[in-house]
Amino acid sequence: MRAQPRPRKLRMRQSKVWISIFIILLIALHSVPVLSASLRKRMWPILDWAMYKDSRGPGPIDAKKKRVIGVTANGSKEEVTPYLLGSSSFAMQNLYVVPMFRKDSAAAQRLLQRLNLRREDPFVELHVESETYTVTDSGIVKQENPVLIYRASPSPSR
Repeated sequence: MRAQPRPRKLRMRQSKVWISIFIILLIALHSVPVLSASLRKRMWPILDWAMYKDSRGPGPIDAKKKRVIGVTANGSKEEVTPYLLGSSSFAMQNLYVVPMFRKDSAAAQRLLQRLNLRREDPFVELHVESETYTVTDSGIVKQENPVLIYRASPSPSR
């Protein structure tokens, strides 16, 4: 005697029950950080006032404005932009500008190499210029920072 296959309607109803159980379990797991104080500070999805987790006390607020200026072999200057690089501003900042601002000369060499791929007048120097703006009770104070200069390393002979 063979067992009769379950009707299609019964199988669909069972799958809906399992999906509903999964959804309820997922929603219930959201309550774990709320109930446990030790997990609340570091677990998704509920952080303890996440928008304030990196807040600072009162005092001056600093912001830095950075730009990279390329100097070509002919001596002309051109601002290095994400468009010139063929990249996004986020990638340019994270891969090149921030490391160069931290005095990483390897990042400068990689940037020069990428910029000079198809240029007839190659860049031989990069200047990382920056200004610090400080917001205080009396207004905004602008401070020019020293310019960081990176020169292209000599290309290896062929």
